[in-house]
Amino acid sequence: MSREALPASGVFALVAALGFDGGGYAATAWGWSAVIVFAVLAVLLTRGVGRPHRPAVVLVMALAGFSAWTAASILWSSHFSASILEVERALLYLAAAAVFVLAGSGPALLAGVLAAVTLLCGYGLVEVQAGERLSEPIGYANGMAILAAIGLLLALGFAARASQLGAAAAAATGPLLAATLYFTFGRGAWLALGVGLAAAVAVGPGRLQLAVAAMSLAVPTGLAVVLADRLGASSAFAAILLVLCVLSAAIPVGLRSAAALYRPSLRARRAFATVLVALPLVVAAAAVVKLGGPAGAWDSFKAAPTPTHGKPRERVLSLSGSNRADYWSVAWRSYKAEPALGAGAGTFARTWLRERPVPQPVKDAHSLYLETLAELGPVGLLLLFLALAAPLAGRRSRWTPVALAPYAAFLAHAAQDWDWELPVVTVAALACGAAPIAGRSGPRLPPVAAAVPAALCVLAALAFLGNQAVEESVDASERLALPQAADAARRARSLQPWSPEPYRLLGEVELAEGSLAAARRYFRRGLKEDSEEYELWIGLGLASDGAARREAFARAARLNPLSPELRELGFETS
Repeated sequence: MSREALPASGVFALVAALGFDGGGYAATAWGWSAVIVFAVLAVLLTRGVGRPHRPAVVLVMALAGFSAWTAASILWSSHFSASILEVERALLYLAAAAVFVLAGSGPALLAGVLAAVTLLCGYGLVEVQAGERLSEPIGYANGMAILAAIGLLLALGFAARASQLGAAAAAATGPLLAATLYFTFGRGAWLALGVGLAAAVAVGPGRLQLAVAAMSLAVPTGLAVVLADRLGASSAFAAILLVLCVLSAAIPVGLRSAAALYRPSLRARRAFATVLVALPLVVAAAAVVKLGGPAGAWDSFKAAPTPTHGKPRERVLSLSGSNRADYWSVAWRSYKAEPALGAGAGTFARTWLRERPVPQPVKDAHSLYLETLAELGPVGLLLLFLALAAPLAGRRSRWTPVALAPYAAFLAHAAQDWDWELPVVTVAALACGAAPIAGRSGPRLPPVAAAVPAALCVLAALAFLGNQAVEESVDASERLALPQAADAARRARSLQPWSPEPYRLLGEVELAEGSLAAARRYFRRGLKEDSEEYELWIGLGLASDGAARREAFARAARLNPLSPELRELGFETS
């Protein structure tokens, strides 16, 4: 396997596997992936790879600092087990970034991401039903939307910069990716796509080439969107989409033939670039004016959520933030309550249940930056910014805009959604961000450095086994296989002695079997580990009666005033 093919195939396999494993959302998904990536990193360091470029060092060290600060927040966190899970996921991103900058060749990393995204989006198009939001295989429509936007930007870059065969293959994916983006009903990803296009034009050489390629490819991709709106997810649309993909593949060939016949002057290129930079600003300003200024735009954003069924156009063209204003308000109040250190990693879900003004059951603030500020304070946010800004400091080359366009789209989308909690999205974005700064420039790193990722690989394996036991217990309970659920919960208890989750699972098994006294013991033992876990209080209430039941439900209601479970049990929470 060639030097270019190895990193490309590795990135493809990692992103595709995370995508088909629910986007990597579950703890078991980032567990097995962290084990693999840390093992690869240890092997690389054992072989004595050269030192990475300075921006790459900043990226890895800042992510290491972010992971360490996340771990430190366990000391003041009100949700100990959630904070540990946040550390586990952050370590996956640290390991992935380190592998990408050490083993990767920029174009190879980008090619691997494009191939994986195309596979995931193709699968989603095959599975989507008429009138439904496209969310498979990762299970979250907005996550699929930003993946499609990342893929579109990469397809544009390869169509403009790759060899003729590679350019044609990349261009052919454009209509497929555009149709995927439309069927997700996503809106934030369209904005992120615009940010990525602006970044592609603003960064690095060859702006005119990228802009011309973008306008040319906009014809078949735009037709794909129009026909997706008219025909929906139908066999007729699938046939037309295939034709559009073939036509799109021919565009790079035509552009290169035209480029050989005409070379614009420097003045013409600068004028064209100025128009391209000014155009999105003019469009954005006009949209704000039409909405009645900033206040009108904010009112539209705070409007009631739009339906997630029916015609996608109705949702795509809506400016409603779907309760994001409420999520952000709760996160900001959480930060103001703990402005120095934050409330601790992973605590937003608990804060939201306690303070939410609407009954939306969310776990994240739908903004990476605001949630980081609320949970980890200014230090955590600074470390995150330092890590995410590092790729922007790399040397400029003809591939720089190809990499930074999808990376900028991710940065914009992460401000309005929970991309950080979807490793398939964040790992793909990190591969794009690492592409401009990948490679080695200094003397070889000492092989002894492999000891650190080797140790973290072992810890990740232990964490994976514990999370897997919890998942097996939950699955067995749902199948009413109670003995298996109890066995898996006991195994989880031995692997995660700090977590109340195994005690909750054991209590629920005993409750289902009618052993109320045993159930109460397990629920109380879990509450000794974490007295703010409202599900344990509900379980304790179900296993009790009289005043003890009312007191347990009252404690649960204080932690989750809008709890639908308590309402179903007839307990008044207001």
